[in-house]
Amino acid sequence: MRRLLGIHALLLLLASTAFTIVTAVFGSESLQWCYYRYSSRSGFGTEYVSDFTLPVVATYLAAFAAGVIGFAAAVHKGRRVAGFLGLILSMVGFVSFAIEGSHWLFGHHTSWLAFSPVLDLALVLAACVSPAGGSIPEPKVHSA
Repeated sequence: MRRLLGIHALLLLLASTAFTIVTAVFGSESLQWCYYRYSSRSGFGTEYVSDFTLPVVATYLAAFAAGVIGFAAAVHKGRRVAGFLGLILSMVGFVSFAIEGSHWLFGHHTSWLAFSPVLDLALVLAACVSPAGGSIPEPKVHSA
């Protein structure tokens, strides 16, 4: 579970920074981060042009696929709250980028993006460090 969520977090950081987290180290680009986004577009007459490159879309798809599997494992291991919320967020993100990626295969004018890497990364942290059951355990009382 932790490895999958770690892969999810790494890929999400790469995609949400459009790889500038790597290129900024070498001074070729300044760091940018898309920490959340909701947008919907639909129309006719002009060709839709994505704000994302194909490698970024593919990385988002891989990140959200790893998130779906990792958060499902978190639910199974007892991290119900963070796991369930992360699972829903990852499924919505995957659908969003599947629609976005479909523009390279089919010519259509619809776009729907709903994702929040900042919330997703917080849920990864919560799922990895929280005790099973999603709540803080009560202290044990020893009787003398």
